[in-house]
Amino acid sequence: MSDVKGTSVDHENQTESVPTEEPPKRTHMSGWRLYVLTFGLCLSLLLSTLETTIVSTSLVSITNALSGFENRDWVVTSYLLTYTGFLVIYAKFSDIFGIKFMILLALLVFTVFSIACGAATGMTELIILRAFQGVGGSGIYSMVGVVVTAVVPAKKFGKYMAIISSVMAVSSILGPLLGGAINDNTTWRWVFLLNAPAGAAAIAVLVFFLPSDFSKAETNIFNRLRSRFTGENFGRIDVWGCFLMLAASVLVVFALEEAGTRYAWGNAAIVGSLVVAGVAWGAFVGWEVWVEKRGKGGGRQEPIFPMRLLKSRVLAGMLLNAFFAGFPFTSLVVNIPQRFQAVNGSTPTRAGISLLPLLLMTPFASGLSGYLVSNQKLRVPPLYLVLLGSCLQLIGVGLDSSISTDVEAGIQKVQYAYEVLIGLGFGLVLSSLLTFIPLVVEKKDMPVMMGAVTQVRVLGGTIGLAISTVVLNSYVKSALSAQLTVEQIAGIAGSLSELGKLSKEEQLFVRKTFAEGYNRQTRITLVFSAVVLLSCLLMVERRPRRLQRINERGEIEVDGNVGARGINNSEA
Repeated sequence: MSDVKGTSVDHENQTESVPTEEPPKRTHMSGWRLYVLTFGLCLSLLLSTLETTIVSTSLVSITNALSGFENRDWVVTSYLLTYTGFLVIYAKFSDIFGIKFMILLALLVFTVFSIACGAATGMTELIILRAFQGVGGSGIYSMVGVVVTAVVPAKKFGKYMAIISSVMAVSSILGPLLGGAINDNTTWRWVFLLNAPAGAAAIAVLVFFLPSDFSKAETNIFNRLRSRFTGENFGRIDVWGCFLMLAASVLVVFALEEAGTRYAWGNAAIVGSLVVAGVAWGAFVGWEVWVEKRGKGGGRQEPIFPMRLLKSRVLAGMLLNAFFAGFPFTSLVVNIPQRFQAVNGSTPTRAGISLLPLLLMTPFASGLSGYLVSNQKLRVPPLYLVLLGSCLQLIGVGLDSSISTDVEAGIQKVQYAYEVLIGLGFGLVLSSLLTFIPLVVEKKDMPVMMGAVTQVRVLGGTIGLAISTVVLNSYVKSALSAQLTVEQIAGIAGSLSELGKLSKEEQLFVRKTFAEGYNRQTRITLVFSAVVLLSCLLMVERRPRRLQRINERGEIEVDGNVGARGINNSEA
């Protein structure tokens, strides 16, 4: 099978075709300027990912102030709808209008609408503003990875991708804790308003430290903008592709977020959304194939996602791996703290602290992955680390699904050991997969592939969380009906504080039921963890790709020869 890279390697005859034309020289950053830029990127990513969870602990305060308790879930859902839908779109647009412009646009949109959310006076107004905030947050999440691949030297790429992965992992638990602290000590409005100074700081860092162009000599800002915003560039936009992808993503997220809560699974709104989403995805694939074929005939329009990338077995495996890896990651990060509260009676803060083993091991494993991949003496192939991480994740989730349901025994210390295994698995998979991308795709496809991997992971996480929630709720509701009244079950579903109104025997029964329900839920997650491991088989090659050696002049050495600069041509 031919490689996707610019230089192809014949694995049977061990011959390679060296590019006849060297790509344009790219200016990479180093030293303190790179460190400051990294801080700005990490701050931007932290703000974007925090907003997916920080609001959850303030929903009661928000609805008390603005009314509309029945619409509280839409404060979270509206952000997720746009957050999921625009990831690939931003990545593709950066190829047309420039990386710096798109990430600054995303930060500006996010910051402005964060301030607007903090000043909202009604629930409907807040829900609409949150959707626009999600457009900015999506752009930040998508563009940070694109920026790293553009400005970081090849020999440091693994390390910086590990840093990015660590920020995403930390934000998953920091969001609820920070939201709770804000809610306990000041007004809920600061959940949004804190993004204003932090967003302004991130914008300032990127304005002054992020290069405007990575290959051209033009330095005049007005000339650069004029060269970007031309009729020819606007003609490259795949309008229908953007619309179909956005519609499909939004409808899937809407259906999975609302099914089983606001609407029953058989409700026309849910069924209709899923059907239309399926049609939209099919139409998107067909449209992209047509646009790609038309482009070969001279058409200016470029597909939002080139379907030719899926012809590569390795790339298809990477997308599947990212999609199914999102299932257990999102589900466990959200549900483990809930399990400590429902089963062991922990406070929200204590439950958050109980997730620390997983939280700490994830960035540790990401950093270790970056070191092993980028160290010029080791140069461990990312595939090996993805395989190792998938195995550790599968073992950890399997053990976690077998925790005893004896609630009277209290918190079992072995749970923390299982979290360590899961965290190591998550960190290795998340970081190594991002490091893998530049070794497989050409430079021109890097932004869209980064955006695609990110989008399918977020989408997979949303689907996984919805499925695990349905499994838990269905089992708990059915099991509790054996001893509790309908009113008691409804009260517990609304708030765990209702447990205090039950007798001691009833409380133990409820907690044991939740323990059994969470084990069932984790076993569902175990199935998806197994699929993550199976998807790795598509990425297996006889000569696994690895970060190439770089000589003292910054050039890549390919089998003893000097290759093109950067990491986008040939494999070692």
